[in-house]
Amino acid sequence: MATVTLDIQSTLPLATRWVQGMERQLPFAVSVALNASAFNARTAINSSTTRYFNAPTRFTQNAFFVQRSTKQNLEAIVFAEAGKGRDRARYLRYGIDGGGRRQKGFERKFLSEVVGTGRIPTNAQLAPTSLVTLDSSGNVSLATIKRIQKGLSGNQRGGFFVGTPKGGGRPAGIYRRSREQLFPYFVVTDRAARYRPRFPIDRVGTEAVERSFMKHFETSLAKALSSAR
Repeated sequence: MATVTLDIQSTLPLATRWVQGMERQLPFAVSVALNASAFNARTAINSSTTRYFNAPTRFTQNAFFVQRSTKQNLEAIVFAEAGKGRDRARYLRYGIDGGGRRQKGFERKFLSEVVGTGRIPTNAQLAPTSLVTLDSSGNVSLATIKRIQKGLSGNQRGGFFVGTPKGGGRPAGIYRRSREQLFPYFVVTDRAARYRPRFPIDRVGTEAVERSFMKHFETSLAKALSSAR
């Protein structure tokens, strides 16, 4: 009768070495897969801004970055850039979570000397009139902000001023003087604009990771084991 004899003593060392190799290479393979999946999620989230925002700027379309994982710290993070001068996270928060809009940087700058006095409350915001040039994304153009900043002066006959015009019952705001006439560029309001949540980054990012992680992991693990010594 034909028999098959299995001898565990002969195969155990080989299996042990394979398991040990797997244990050594596993953290590296997981880290590589996490990073590749994080970059997939970053691409998906950045790309999806054109779907959930109306004509987003390049600044918005490239808002997200990746903090890589390591073998020692198996966590990769996809995040919106934050920091002085380039705080994309601050305004994207309203598209993600919704809520009332805070003052923008140019509003704080122009209203800093007059808020809390007279008819301009501390939490005031500026509503642009038809005289204000908006960019392709619907924002106040940088050229307009620079023009107003340059034209602000104490000259009653020319330039821009921030405040409440005397007489005529006109609202507080930013006005341009020209030939003894006043042209309103912004009107002060204390009713903050409110945003509804519309940018589901959790879902977009999670779907991208679920589509890609196992493929990246299998590839990285096979490569790691083949090169292990």
